[in-house]
Amino acid sequence: MTHAARRLTRHEQQEQTRVRLIEAADRMFAEGGINAASLRSLCERAGFSQGAFYSNFASKEDLLLSVLERHIQQEVALMQGLVSSSDRDDLDEALDRLAHRLAEIARDPHWSLLSIELQLHARRDPQFAVRTEQVKAASLGEFTTLLEGLIIRYHLTPAITAPDLARGLYALWSGLALQGSIKEALPRDQVFLSFLRNMIGSPRT
Repeated sequence: MTHAARRLTRHEQQEQTRVRLIEAADRMFAEGGINAASLRSLCERAGFSQGAFYSNFASKEDLLLSVLERHIQQEVALMQGLVSSSDRDDLDEALDRLAHRLAEIARDPHWSLLSIELQLHARRDPQFAVRTEQVKAASLGEFTTLLEGLIIRYHLTPAITAPDLARGLYALWSGLALQGSIKEALPRDQVFLSFLRNMIGSPRT
């Protein structure tokens, strides 16, 4: 005997709609840019009406920020998992894993295009720029927490504060992501690893 599938609550249905709109927007923004992604085409791709869109987002810019927040939350959670699963007595392993993941993100054309679109749109729209800075501040806060956990876990004495370390890594990542591949340049993971090893300090004895 099989049980009938449980019907989703109104809140669950709305959350499911929201996720599908974010996923559709994520692909469209990277494919053709923010301006090329009309609300109509976005809703058609997600399989919803524009009314469903406005039940979840105030504007296309609101959706773009949600796409960014989702990416950041997923990446921070992944990096937290990489660090927490590393050997507690092997700092090099934890730093290698973190540097490798940062390099993978910087190489990802989808992430890079989304980052470029975000920055260009923020330059054109001062109000959106303010909201972008708020999202960036929140993401830096999450990354700072990750680095603080790493510092505590391995009893480190960093050369700079965890927030400054987070800002430095973010600036380095942004530059490498926008720069693309350069022949004979040091691999990205080695650049991140060098920065981390020099700034995060050694275990206290």
